[in-house]
Amino acid sequence: MSRRRGTLLSFGSLLFVFMLGTLFFYLVYNMHFDSTSDDFSGLIVSGTSYENEPGMQTAQELGTLREDMETWASKNQAILFYKAFSAAGIAAVDYTGWFDKTWDVSFTGQTQKTVLVQKTRANIDSYIEDDTLFPGVYNYRIVGEFEDKNLPTFQGNAFFYYPLGDITNLEGLLYTNVVDQKALADLGQIIKKTGRSMEFQTYNDENLSFLNVIVKMFFGDFLSRSMLFTFLGLIFCAVFSIYMMYRESNRYLAIHHLYGATYLSLFLRLLFYLVGIALIGTFLGYVLAITQLNLLHRAAYVEIAVRSGIYNVMFVSLAHVLCFVGWKRKNHGKVGAY
Repeated sequence: MSRRRGTLLSFGSLLFVFMLGTLFFYLVYNMHFDSTSDDFSGLIVSGTSYENEPGMQTAQELGTLREDMETWASKNQAILFYKAFSAAGIAAVDYTGWFDKTWDVSFTGQTQKTVLVQKTRANIDSYIEDDTLFPGVYNYRIVGEFEDKNLPTFQGNAFFYYPLGDITNLEGLLYTNVVDQKALADLGQIIKKTGRSMEFQTYNDENLSFLNVIVKMFFGDFLSRSMLFTFLGLIFCAVFSIYMMYRESNRYLAIHHLYGATYLSLFLRLLFYLVGIALIGTFLGYVLAITQLNLLHRAAYVEIAVRSGIYNVMFVSLAHVLCFVGWKRKNHGKVGAY
């Protein structure tokens, strides 16, 4: 009975490992491959705005930055979104007709002091008076409303859009539909000439290969290295669980072979069990991801689950082949002893 419990414990450990492995694929995709939201490239704009003393933040001059960014957007027929960290609104300038195509509203962000607000605005009714948002302070004229459908993920808790030309600082998240590297480099030069720095929000925006991403995860930030080493630990746990399964099932396999079961039938039976565990673990990881994680590309939930399932099955099949060959070599000629 103890041997049986040991085998079941090995199966349970494998199930847990494959579930966590699937979640790992989701986290890596969300952090390093997902491109901010629905065909937009994500950029992080930072400024040298912190002095040595805590709390001594200084604002950088914008100069002609707003005009240069609008000129860049016009030249590249682009849309630009800017969201300051923890901001209530999103600045935008649109030369693609995105607002009209997405929400059927004629907002381009090219007319100053205009604003587009979300229809379900119970939380901002107190800030609206006579079709004016923030009266007496910013005096944004409300020119339209947008529905709750087709919201870009990066919108977060923001509930209105205002013209990019009205921004007073540029330090936060920048989004654009442009993917051409030369055009993005030109945008970077516009930003950097004001003393700010710009970097891609995700590795995917840099068009890196899988191997390049692994290297960047290893030499990148602490969180990425932690995730990578955790995944290596999961691989070790999976191999160890399969090995322990064979150890606990050694007598079971030998006796079945003694009473006529071929090596091929034993191999296929165990492979069936292991593949089933890999697929169930993948499914549980998918369920956890879709309920607990907020992927930026929602359509990627199933795609990642399928890829993860394929990788899990390939891994468990390879480990099974190696372990079975080792078990067969070790027990060849010893069946009579059982």
